[in-house]
Amino acid sequence: MVKLKNSWLIPLILLLAGLWPTPACAESPPAMQSVGDLWLDVRVLNQPLAQVFERLARPDDIARVEHVEDLALLREVGVGRKLVVFKSAAEAEYFMPRIAGQVDIIGYNLEHGPANPRDEQADPVESARRMRALADQYGLQLAFGPDRRFALSHGVDIAPYVDIFVLQVQLVQRQPEQVYGFVLPLIPQLRRANPNLEISVQVRTEGDSQEDLLALVDLVDSIRDQDHNLSLDGVSVLTSLETVNNAEILIQALHNRQPTLSQPSTSAAQGPNRPAAEPQTPNPAQAATSDSQAAQIPRQAIMTRFLLTGAAVAGVIMALVYAAYKRRQ
Repeated sequence: MVKLKNSWLIPLILLLAGLWPTPACAESPPAMQSVGDLWLDVRVLNQPLAQVFERLARPDDIARVEHVEDLALLREVGVGRKLVVFKSAAEAEYFMPRIAGQVDIIGYNLEHGPANPRDEQADPVESARRMRALADQYGLQLAFGPDRRFALSHGVDIAPYVDIFVLQVQLVQRQPEQVYGFVLPLIPQLRRANPNLEISVQVRTEGDSQEDLLALVDLVDSIRDQDHNLSLDGVSVLTSLETVNNAEILIQALHNRQPTLSQPSTSAAQGPNRPAAEPQTPNPAQAATSDSQAAQIPRQAIMTRFLLTGAAVAGVIMALVYAAYKRRQ
């Protein structure tokens, strides 16, 4: 009989054979994504809004001004990131040498209409490249907030050149089916074009009641992918001078929203017909089935453990036989 002089061999052999007790390693389900984890991009129009942002913002939130003349408002903000928006690449190229040290992000708001130069509207991709070069020159991020038409026609081509893509849904925010029809097919296309892209939806603070504002939080929470994950990285909040109180309510509601069981997004083709997300009432029969399935050990795991244990035992036996053989020589 072979004597095992080293005591550590016994637990090692038993461990390999699957006989030594090991701690149970139950896999915990991944944490559900929450609207409260998204960063917020808030338009600061006056001192009261700057104070609201200063009081409520988190380190990754963004204080945004849409005119260079309003940069003084950002001096009152000591938390979060700072963004200034330009309507044209030419304007940004003129002002950036003077203000580069005051902001973290350059915004490019390209839309159809007289506010944007015609040459930039005619070649959106080249205009975005100019803005990208400018952002890189000063070590800043680039946010792109086009109107719906440019987002659909050139968004995928422009996505590789920007860091943040803002999808404007404020005009249809009370029509969830219109929002879904726009954002659900586009978001995966943008992410394929730029896997590092951050995406937000822009909503406005106008509303007749607090329920209207909370409905916007539900809307954001319902923009999820097929795996029930939020498809967004942030929410852009379009404020107005008359809705400072609404802005405060909406910011707090977005920050405080806990994970919910909103339905995962449907396919792009089904998006426009998708109903607004509602709290889901668990079905007792389905819950019982889920609990039963969760309690069962997968057969594949049992077979894998059996094969590994058998191989380990065989290896130990061969080692013992070889050791006995050597002792007899």
